[in-house]
Amino acid sequence: MIEILILYTIHRRERTLYAIRKDIIDLFGTFTKPSIGTIYPALKRLMKENAVSVYEKISDGGKKFCYFSITPKGFDVFKKYFFDSQSDNPSLFYTQIQARFGTMGLLDTKDKKEFIEESLRKIDVYQFELEKKLKDEFIELDYYQRQLLNRTMSELKSLKDYIKTLRIENVL
Repeated sequence: MIEILILYTIHRRERTLYAIRKDIIDLFGTFTKPSIGTIYPALKRLMKENAVSVYEKISDGGKKFCYFSITPKGFDVFKKYFFDSQSDNPSLFYTQIQARFGTMGLLDTKDKKEFIEESLRKIDVYQFELEKKLKDEFIELDYYQRQLLNRTMSELKSLKDYIKTLRIENVL
């Protein structure tokens, strides 16, 4: 997930490592706040894939700055990471889907539609699993567990409604 956030962040202009982190937090901080220790290794992986280039600049004061930018191949790598299978862990899925929706502006219309349909299918699966758990008389849920599952159902419904709105309004 961090790779798509990095590539999205640098797709408009080059950035330093610290500017990348700041931009990610500014744009996506409601669901992720990666550390430099998370971003830097991801940048290294992206450089190995030739998705990101780096150039160094020395300031008048002698301080070295590294600027990262997306390469033409970086857009293909973005798409590869974007469409990597989403986690089967519901809590990770929710964060990952937010990151994907927040960055899908880099996709073409066909890929956006594919992503939207796949997201709706995945949400249906999670809703089915939650409903099954809530109705299973052999699973002893206490009050708080039941409330949490109901809240998760509500969040999934809200997310699904949002996605359907995008599809209906043709905001692709």
